Amino acid sequence: MPDGSVSLSGVDVRVDGVVPFQPESLLGTVVAGRYRLSGHLASGGMAAVYVAEDTRERREVALKLLAPHLALSPEAVRRFLCEGAIARMIDHENVVRVLDHGGEDGPCFIAMELLEGEGLFERLRREGALAPAEVVAILVQVCNGLEAAHRQGVVHRDLKPENVFLHGRRGAPPVVKILDFGVAGGAHGEGGDTGLVVGTPEYLSPEQAFGKAVDARSDVYSVGVMAWRMLVGRTPFSADSADALIRMQARDPVPSITAVRPDLGVPPDLVSVVARACAKDPSDRPPSAAALALDLARALGGPVSRPAAVHRPTFQAPREGPPQPDASAPRASGTPAAPADRRKRLRVLAVVALVLGLCVAGAALTLHTRPPPPAGAPQAPAP
Repeated sequence: MPDGSVSLSGVDVRVDGVVPFQPESLLGTVVAGRYRLSGHLASGGMAAVYVAEDTRERREVALKLLAPHLALSPEAVRRFLCEGAIARMIDHENVVRVLDHGGEDGPCFIAMELLEGEGLFERLRREGALAPAEVVAILVQVCNGLEAAHRQGVVHRDLKPENVFLHGRRGAPPVVKILDFGVAGGAHGEGGDTGLVVGTPEYLSPEQAFGKAVDARSDVYSVGVMAWRMLVGRTPFSADSADALIRMQARDPVPSITAVRPDLGVPPDLVSVVARACAKDPSDRPPSAAALALDLARALGGPVSRPAAVHRPTFQAPREGPPQPDASAPRASGTPAAPADRRKRLRVLAVVALVLGLCVAGAALTLHTRPPPPAGAPQAPAP
């Protein structure tokens, strides 16, 4: 493998001549004195995810470890630990539960609940499009989780099917879990990368495309694009390059579902809700994720429960050094150890969405580029 390349095969990661990282070599290792690595789930250019036994609480967890070559970068360490701190303070059933995080004095890790089911990306790849009722059922839960994050002052900034997991056993209604707050920022620009484009081109908002500060309505736009994709079977914009996609997100109106696929028979009220969520001007969108959840449910004539309030400190992005653990945030209580057969099944099915997210981390998870040029400029922005 040539220097400077990254393998996403789940075996080796090599960047700029650094000795390849072989995740399986860490199996059996105990992290932070309590997490024994028992299975390797996935690797990407930024991190590896394992099944781990929490020897203190006697339960299995998903443990995300920062890749060793990035552990040498103070900024990478800061961002990774910030991801854990942000997700851990959002206490809601529709956000993946972060149980622990750390690494100031050792390997950087994030311990999460171990999920069973499949990712929304995997579901859409298999089925193409979903029925309107199922789209609404999933996205109302996404909005509920987002509302909990927004009440803490956190904007996700990278909502997409790869970061949504359908948790539950086959045949049962899934509990939707939002994953990966790795590029999250404050609702008023705190912790953001103003002047840079951060997110995935197919789903980022116009304000993200222009490198502007974002608020909760940016996530509302991303949910609208997800709804469009889930109903139609493809994203509204496609192009040969990320730069072209970014320019389209910045300036081109999202086409009407009815105009693109009049044969689908999507209820007109739902078409209107999706169009409003995808408005280019944030002031034309639903003002909050909670408002969008209500609009989605009402479009099909169904009730929707409001998200429960959370009472955790508002997110403040760390200015220097890694974020310190929130001493006021209670740690999740332990649960009894799972039976052996269920444990085996979890190893196979758990955190599929994390697997997919990690595999595209080097390509689209965090895209950093300059904002698009003014209208009429002939050249695409440099990567």
